[in-house]
Amino acid sequence: MSQPSMAVPSLNPAFEEIPFPIFGFTLLILGQMFNTVMLTTCKLLVTDDNPIHPIQILFVRMAITYICCLLYMLITRSVPYAPFGEPSVRKWLLLRGVVGFFGVFGSYFSLLYLSMSDSVAITFLVPLITGFLAWILLRERYSLVEAMCGLVSLCGVMLIAKPHFLFGSEADKEAGSADDSVESSSTEKRLLATGVALLGALAAASVFIILRKIGNSAHPLISVSFFSMVTVVISSISIIVIPSISFAIPQDSYQWSLFFTIGIAGFLYQFALTAGVQRVKASKASLVVYLQMVFAIALDVIIWHHFPGFLSILGILVIVGCTLVVMKYKSKPAAGDLERGTHQPLSQDDDGYKPEDIQLQDFVIDDEDDENENTSDPYPSKDI
Repeated sequence: MSQPSMAVPSLNPAFEEIPFPIFGFTLLILGQMFNTVMLTTCKLLVTDDNPIHPIQILFVRMAITYICCLLYMLITRSVPYAPFGEPSVRKWLLLRGVVGFFGVFGSYFSLLYLSMSDSVAITFLVPLITGFLAWILLRERYSLVEAMCGLVSLCGVMLIAKPHFLFGSEADKEAGSADDSVESSSTEKRLLATGVALLGALAAASVFIILRKIGNSAHPLISVSFFSMVTVVISSISIIVIPSISFAIPQDSYQWSLFFTIGIAGFLYQFALTAGVQRVKASKASLVVYLQMVFAIALDVIIWHHFPGFLSILGILVIVGCTLVVMKYKSKPAAGDLERGTHQPLSQDDDGYKPEDIQLQDFVIDDEDDENENTSDPYPSKDI
C-alpha cells in the first residue's frame, strides 16, 4: 500500500503542527474514556439476558479495528511496509498478536464474574510483571523494591478475589450485596475470573518484551493491525472448534449498537493513546492511565448502582499504590546505568525517551526527566 521508509513516521503529520502539551493530555484522557466505554459495553454484553461470549466480542471488536487500520493505511499511505510490516519482523509481529490475544481475553473474561473496577485494577499489575520479565529475558535491572511491590500487589489481587477461605463472612457479605451481573457471589467463579485476569496480565506484560524486540522496525499501526488480524483468526477458530462457544447473532438493536460501540471505541482508544503519547513525556503520560479507575468506578455506580466494597477498595489501593511506587522508582536512573542494567546503552531524544524503551498502554518501564515537553516520540504506546 505504501513505499518502504527507513524511519517510522508519526501516526499523522498533522499532529506535529500542534505544539501545545495540553493537546496530548486531552488525547490521553479521551483514550482512557474510550477504553472504559469499550470495557463497559463488553460487560453489558457478557452479562445480558442473552449473553455474548467474550470470544465473539473479541472477534467483532478486532474485525472493526482491523478494517479501520487498513482504511487508515490505504487512505493516508503514511505507513511503511503496510499492511504486513517489514519481512524481517513479521514473525515477531505474529507472536505479538498471539500473546496479545490472551492478554485482552483475560481482561474480557474477568468481566463475567468481577466488577469492572476490580477487573481494571488487575490490569495495573502489567508494569510490575513487565519489570520481572525484563529482568529475566532482557537482563535489565530488577530491584528489591520492585520485587516487594510485586508480592504486595498479589495481596491486593487476593483482596479483589475475596476467597471465602481467607475472608469468610466478610467476602460473602460484599459479594452478596451486588447483583451477579456486577460481581459473582460465587468464590469459585471469582477465583476463576481472577486467575484468568492474572494470566491476561502476564500475556500483556509479555507483549512489552516482544515490542522491545521489534523496536523501531514496525510502525505502531502495523503492530495494532497484526494484533487485530491475529485475534480475529484465533477467535474465529475458537468459535468453530470449541463446542461450548457458538456464534450468537445479536438479538436486537440494543446488542447491535453495543457491538458497533465496542469496535469503534477500541480503534479510537488506540488512536488517541498513540497520538497522545507522541506529545507528552512518558513520566507524565503514564499517570493518566489511573483515570481509567475513576471512570470504571463511576460507571459501576451509574449503570449498575454498585460501589466497590471495603475489600475491593483496599485491593485497588494496594495495587495502584505499588504501581506508583515502582514507576517513581524507575524514573530515577542509577548512576552510570543508562539502560537500567541492559547490555548496551541506547541514545535518547530531547524528551528523555530511549528509542527502544517499551511504550505500551500508557505503562512505562523507564523514563528520564527533561525540560522539553514538545518533542514527538516516534515510538508511541500501543494497546495489548
